[in-house]
Amino acid sequence: MGKGKKKSKSKQINKNTTNPKDLKELGNKAFLNKLYEEAITYYTKAIDNAADDDEDKHVYFSNRAAAYFEMKEYEKSLEDAAKSVEIKDDFAKGYIRKAQAERELLLGEESLTSSEKAIEIDPDNEHARELYEECKQEWDDDHTVEESNPHKQRFNRLETWLKEGGSKYEKLKIRFYNPIYRGVHAAKKIRAGEEILLIPKEQIITLEMAEESPIGAKMMYHNVKPKLLSPKHGFLATYILQERLKGEESPFHPFIDILPKTFENFPIFFTEEERAYLEGSPFLAQVLEKIEDIKTDYDLICSVVPEYSQFTLNEFSEIRMMVSSRIFGMNIDGKKTDGFVPMADMLNHKRPKQTSWTYSDEKHGFVIEALKDIGRNEQVYDSYGKKCNSRFFLNYGFIVENNDGNEVPLKIYYPESDDKKDMKKEMIGDLSDFKKFRVTDNFNEGSMHEFMSWMRFVEYDENITLLIDYQARAASQTPVNDSDSEDGYNDPNKGFKAKDLPPLSIRNEKKVLLRMKLEAAKVEAGYPTTYEEDLALLEADEGLTFNTRNVLLMRSGEKKILRHLIETADIMLRYLDYGLTETRKQMKEDKLKKDQEVYIKKVIQPLIKMS
Repeated sequence: MGKGKKKSKSKQINKNTTNPKDLKELGNKAFLNKLYEEAITYYTKAIDNAADDDEDKHVYFSNRAAAYFEMKEYEKSLEDAAKSVEIKDDFAKGYIRKAQAERELLLGEESLTSSEKAIEIDPDNEHARELYEECKQEWDDDHTVEESNPHKQRFNRLETWLKEGGSKYEKLKIRFYNPIYRGVHAAKKIRAGEEILLIPKEQIITLEMAEESPIGAKMMYHNVKPKLLSPKHGFLATYILQERLKGEESPFHPFIDILPKTFENFPIFFTEEERAYLEGSPFLAQVLEKIEDIKTDYDLICSVVPEYSQFTLNEFSEIRMMVSSRIFGMNIDGKKTDGFVPMADMLNHKRPKQTSWTYSDEKHGFVIEALKDIGRNEQVYDSYGKKCNSRFFLNYGFIVENNDGNEVPLKIYYPESDDKKDMKKEMIGDLSDFKKFRVTDNFNEGSMHEFMSWMRFVEYDENITLLIDYQARAASQTPVNDSDSEDGYNDPNKGFKAKDLPPLSIRNEKKVLLRMKLEAAKVEAGYPTTYEEDLALLEADEGLTFNTRNVLLMRSGEKKILRHLIETADIMLRYLDYGLTETRKQMKEDKLKKDQEVYIKKVIQPLIKMS
């Protein structure tokens, strides 16, 4: 722990001693046995009994600082370490312990200075050098952007407002990567199960507050809410627009002031040149639909609340998209609502989940808890869920690379030549000519099971009694109780679900696979570039902007799914012509994907056995 005169190994020290050096040795022994409170007691007695000219007095303080540090009493540790170097200003170990305590107290600049001082005193001290490097790296990463940067100053004001209002997030910090982009990082090590954020209700902007605002109240009076396409987004956008006009007079000004000022990364604000990159993608229709939906809501509000025209359509559109990308759904005091939660909305997305959040009535605030250990300085993430990049891009303005949640929308119509179409519609109680599906590149997904079931249904052109028999079996397995039977719950039609249709025959499955290949190829042919060309453009990365690169990532993800459907159809059509033995042999030779192997075992082989 500290240098002093060597004691004879055989000498036993009386625990009631008043000799400072003996007390130090007793403290060291307790420390090594991790009896830190006992160690502190002995070091304290050593300090109290030491003369002013005791040559080891700085060591007693340093050792007690180490014990306090192990007990996570960092302020006391810092106090003792500072006293140690005050007594002996060339004591490297004292500066090391001072730097350690300062680092845990998030005194970054001070810990950097103290560790640097330790190296000056003892250049060969590896511990001091490692500590300095850690402090230096942390300081540099936390200060990529100068404190004078206006964007960073706004965030500093936000943090002051949050802490003064009762928010608690001692183990979190905002780290800027450049003047625009930032993330939330662990200021200290976080343990699984630890509460890392508490935002009190008073600092949350809720839907009810928006409805009670001056313009919101008029919207409620004119019964606008049920007529809006996106009511909660429309009301919350309205609240932000009103509060923004108040400037610093708004109680939420520090939060509103850090909200995005530009929205060019959202596809609805793309330039014509950027939008051209979406040619052929089903996503373009979603973008245009979103633009029209927002305008419809804006026009409706303006028609009943004339003063709403003080906000332009573009302003409403920007804040409307900002709302959809930042709000949380909560249950406050037993009532479902939505709202803005400062600081919580800064966590970036990543799967799998490493945090969970909820509103706690008991704690009167919004709480985030860690689901796993998070190391010091690691970024802290929230999971926005498994979503297609079209949803991330449209509603959040970003793309997830290598996203296993990607989908492609397909409309599947009944064949024009299907003479059983009307009967099928009656069987499922749905008179529409098509169904929409969002297909993926994994046939094990539930959505793909429903897609293939529907395809078997619409492509079925054999003996209709097979479907009727299936319908009867499904109905017989549907439970009936007295209260429901009066409403037709025992009607056989109620039990039939086209989404549950199993493989019917080899002939039908071949028609399904050929149709799937045709539909996928039709969509793929609509793009001006191929999947391989998109990958080459991404690899070259020449002249791509943030937005155009994101479009390439998204449309290449769509093409990857379509390509998988086409390739799988070709493979399965081949396997349907094999015998059972040959399928098993071929599976060992072919480089199949996992979902293709499952399809062969659960669909192809049973059909071959049935034939």
